[in-house]
Amino acid sequence: MSQPSNQERIFRQKLTMYLDGALSKEEEREFLAEIKNSPTYLSQLQHEQSFREFLRQKLSRKTVSPALVQSIKSKINLT
Repeated sequence: MSQPSNQERIFRQKLTMYLDGALSKEEEREFLAEIKNSPTYLSQLQHEQSFREFLRQKLSRKTVSPALVQSIKSKINLT
């Protein structure tokens, strides 16, 4: 399997940052304008959005009691 090009790596990084909400409004506008005319990049964006939505629906975070949190903190001296 070949290594991704530098352009592909940059796109993946921007895609992740976009989906994580880590881009500024200006960077977000530039990113969306950049991929608007690329069916490949648009497809990757949609695929990643769908995958993340699937994960959100299928995975749930277990809650722990405040007593457990306090117990762990006291054992590592954060209290």
